Amino acid sequence: MKKHDNSLFKIGEITKIMGITRKTLIVYEDMGLLSPAVKDEESGYRYYSADNITQIRAIRSLQALGLTLKEVREYYYDTENINIHLQRLMELRASLDRNIQMLQMRATKPGDLTVHKTTLPGQVCFCRRYECKDVSEASNNLRDTYIAATHTGKLSMLSRMFTMRMSAEPGKLDLMCCIPVADDYDGPERMEFAESPALCIYYRGPYEKTATAVRALLQYVTEKNIETTGPFRSIYLEGPPTRGDHSQDYITQIAVPIKE
Repeated sequence: MKKHDNSLFKIGEITKIMGITRKTLIVYEDMGLLSPAVKDEESGYRYYSADNITQIRAIRSLQALGLTLKEVREYYYDTENINIHLQRLMELRASLDRNIQMLQMRATKPGDLTVHKTTLPGQVCFCRRYECKDVSEASNNLRDTYIAATHTGKLSMLSRMFTMRMSAEPGKLDLMCCIPVADDYDGPERMEFAESPALCIYYRGPYEKTATAVRALLQYVTEKNIETTGPFRSIYLEGPPTRGDHSQDYITQIAVPIKE
């Protein structure tokens, strides 16, 4: 059979256009994910349409997110377990968000006050509030709060601890120290935070200088008339446990939740 329709593509053309192998296309077909627009049963020649190209792109996109071909097939055809597939995609999205955050964080240079969009996770925290005279006292109070949270046996291994500035003045250290714990923690120090859109700056440098980033972020939301929905947070991404005394390499995410 000869190709007689200019709207169709030979398998060799598709492999070049899509950057995939003939074997991959056959696997898609064998798994029921793709059916060529035309297939000559005698010669085995396959011809693909523009719709087929869209199908291939969709499959490749889902694979790029981390789904196996079996999961891709279930995503398209298993209508009885949609919630399971939705949860899987939500987990993948969360993983991608974390990877993006880590790349943004690693790209931060000293003095870089670029504002990024982010999402603050929903979580439960063990919280204590302190008025601190300086950063050294704030660090000690945060450590003591962390130790107390650890003794509950409910410490979360996934989320980052943070402090919230309860005063709008960047230079004032009226801080709420927040240590993520399991959702079922029910002690008097429990505070629950909803997931929220936010703006942030990844600040590289010593804790004593984070007020610089707070002021820059405050100026940004003020100039843009952006409505904030909670206190500014300092989320501790890399500090003494991994960077020792190299305070110039500490990375703190200065964030503020905003109205969508």
